[in-house]
Amino acid sequence: MIALAVLAVLCLVLLFCLLPQLPRRPLGPLEGWDYAHRGLWNDTAPENSLPAFRRAAQQGFGIELDVQASADGELVVFHDDDLERMCGIRRSVAACSLNELQNARLLDTDETIPTFAQVLREVNGRVPLIVEIKRCPNLKQVCRQTDALLHRYPGVYCVESFDPRAMRWFRKNRPQVIRGQLTQSPWTSREIPFTLENLAMSTLLGNLWSRPDFIAHHYASDRHPAFALLRAMKVHTVAWTVRDSETMNALRDRYSLQIFDSFVPVYEDEESSGGESP
Repeated sequence: MIALAVLAVLCLVLLFCLLPQLPRRPLGPLEGWDYAHRGLWNDTAPENSLPAFRRAAQQGFGIELDVQASADGELVVFHDDDLERMCGIRRSVAACSLNELQNARLLDTDETIPTFAQVLREVNGRVPLIVEIKRCPNLKQVCRQTDALLHRYPGVYCVESFDPRAMRWFRKNRPQVIRGQLTQSPWTSREIPFTLENLAMSTLLGNLWSRPDFIAHHYASDRHPAFALLRAMKVHTVAWTVRDSETMNALRDRYSLQIFDSFVPVYEDEESSGGESP
């Protein structure tokens, strides 16, 4: 009897930790869009570049992008922690000044790393944005700077992060902003080290801090028990990163929003001139 009572209490505690934002808020104008992952990129318009964002807006897709800070505290739009993959330079983003970052070239093109302010001016409210705040040591400052720029932005946006502390900042300081908790299991990716912090993120126990409006989960592992429980609770869900039209159409009824890359979506029962690689 005592064991059952203890088990019941543990289940209630677990449920409390997993709870999202209540009552559930509508995603509103964020819905009805598919979101181009780091812009609608191709060989001449690299990911997270101004041409990639321009191309997504011109073709009517929402945009997902990544924000982090340079060594001198300027917000830039760039995904990786270091420059090696995209620029062939073995230095971290956080160790480079804005001038150094903007002198680097993306994938041997003429494109450079844009500032967050430049991207917001380029998109200018034409399509909605999903703004991912990258994990970083100066997280609170990055949240403050991101919010300051978004507060003046004329378009629709939401914020998300793998780090629950970033979403907690928005929960406390800008509760009206729609926020999302990104998650991925450390057992399904070699890129994610097994740490207690990542374990909390992958099991969604970080919801205790973030109380997100939506959960953004890798669609291939959406049978994860915690994610399945939240889906049963009718939490908004976002799929990342879908890489073909067939999968996107198959997931349409399972997710509130979808983030895609490496293709231009072709929709069921619609004529399309797309379908080429982005």
